[in-house]
Amino acid sequence: MNPPDAAFCLNCASSLGPTVGGTGYQQQSPPHVGGQGPYVGSPPQYGGGQQFGMQGGGTSGGASQRAIISLVLAIVGLVCCGYFTGIPAAIMGWLELDAIRSGKAPESGKVMAQIGLWGGIAVSIIYLILTVLWLFLSLIPVGF
Repeated sequence: MNPPDAAFCLNCASSLGPTVGGTGYQQQSPPHVGGQGPYVGSPPQYGGGQQFGMQGGGTSGGASQRAIISLVLAIVGLVCCGYFTGIPAAIMGWLELDAIRSGKAPESGKVMAQIGLWGGIAVSIIYLILTVLWLFLSLIPVGF
């Protein structure tokens, strides 16, 4: 059973369309044969028959804005800003992955959110180590 505010089915990732009144989402039963889930005897299908992969994607036409921001922040953190953008990248990635798990965001942003999460963590750790090393080396007297 999907949560009442889910935009996508937790079982098959099909879109749960808005209700006639425009508030909330209606609970549509996914097109499963014989009451079995989509993973029994066939590869997973996402987005109304599209094969999941790098070119496929979710039903909304692409990744959510939060997944893209997470990825961009991780890349910017790696290039120049370190943990100033690495930590927000990890937070945004975490929030997006949580939204994907609960069915509130499309599956197509999962890879970007994972890269943003783990990239943000890695960038933050790398820059923290470099900062500690820089502080340690700045305490060593130059000439004896």
